[in-house]
Amino acid sequence: MIYFHAPMHLSIRKELPRLSTVVVKIGSRILTAPGHEKRVAGLVGDLGVLHASGLRVIVVSSGAIAHGMETLALKKRPSAIPLQQACAAVGQYRLMRRYEDFFAASGIRIGQVLLTWDDLRSKKRYFNLRNTLFQLLDLDAIPIVNENDSVGVEEIRFGNNDILGAQIALLAQADLFVNLTDVGGLYDRNPHTDTSARHIPVVASMSTFIRKMADDRMKEISVGGMATKLKAAEIVSRAGIYALIGDGFDQSLRDVLSKPRSATLFLPQRRRMSSRHRWIAFTGQSCGKLIIDEGARAAVVKRGKSLLPAGIRSVTGAFKAGDTVDIDTQNGKTIARGMANYSADEIRIIQSCKTSEIASRLGEKPFDEVIHRNNMVVLVSLPSPSAAPSAD
Repeated sequence: MIYFHAPMHLSIRKELPRLSTVVVKIGSRILTAPGHEKRVAGLVGDLGVLHASGLRVIVVSSGAIAHGMETLALKKRPSAIPLQQACAAVGQYRLMRRYEDFFAASGIRIGQVLLTWDDLRSKKRYFNLRNTLFQLLDLDAIPIVNENDSVGVEEIRFGNNDILGAQIALLAQADLFVNLTDVGGLYDRNPHTDTSARHIPVVASMSTFIRKMADDRMKEISVGGMATKLKAAEIVSRAGIYALIGDGFDQSLRDVLSKPRSATLFLPQRRRMSSRHRWIAFTGQSCGKLIIDEGARAAVVKRGKSLLPAGIRSVTGAFKAGDTVDIDTQNGKTIARGMANYSADEIRIIQSCKTSEIASRLGEKPFDEVIHRNNMVVLVSLPSPSAAPSAD
């Protein structure tokens, strides 16, 4: 595999490791606000440098609805889903045509990929999609990914492309997720309204203190503010991926990759997960809950054990064997997620019993474990000293 690390014409931050695959998410204002032609030309040029350096690049692009609004002479983002879908249908074509023109000038091929949540929550479609992305990258093309707003309804929409970008970073097993917006990362106060706001160049661990710094004001064009960007950064960092939130509006992608004042870097919180565990933890839709006692919680979280029926106190939902379920404590905290070996009705029959009693209750015992450790992801960390964010 070809690795990219700081060629002479492009430097990157010293905290970043050797990179193979990078996902770059581009916000709507970067693509549509006045002066966007020059901004997008510079951005595509920087993406071309990454591509030419042997780095596998995936772009997650907003902007379809905004381009459709411009074409249809709408001044405000519509609230009605059908009108949003109409804007997306008109705008997606214009958006891709502009990308095609810019990338063609550098001789780079691109491919369009449109998704809804349903495409990721289905295990089969998830891995088929991963194969498609990898094939595009193997063909030396840059995939351009966007939400399929023209068909998505509320139940299957991502809601904003920050979360879509994080999901693509998980799916592609990226080393780095770059979220380009109109501000230079995370500040202790809103830099648009407070000139004394202090920039935070590195976040070593996500905390309540960090989350409170997000200002989630809605804009006329875009959806999702800093809170959704922090959520996306937390998702990828928990899976072992570095994340950058940086200014792609007034500064270049090169600046975001290399200058601490141009972006906030989020360090990974744990070792890299396998693609299957990433899907279980962050993508697959939970079909129910298993409520467990304190003994089972300690076994799962502290000792790395599988979940046995003896520790289960109650079951919610109607799911079948193989479905993804949450594992909750009796006070309602979700501590893990995994793929159940038994259906909800079967677990209700064997809950609180010993493994030796499963066969007599069900008539058979295909598994000792309700959820095997290999099919489970713990979502909470053991208590540890919290690292304070550094600041420049």
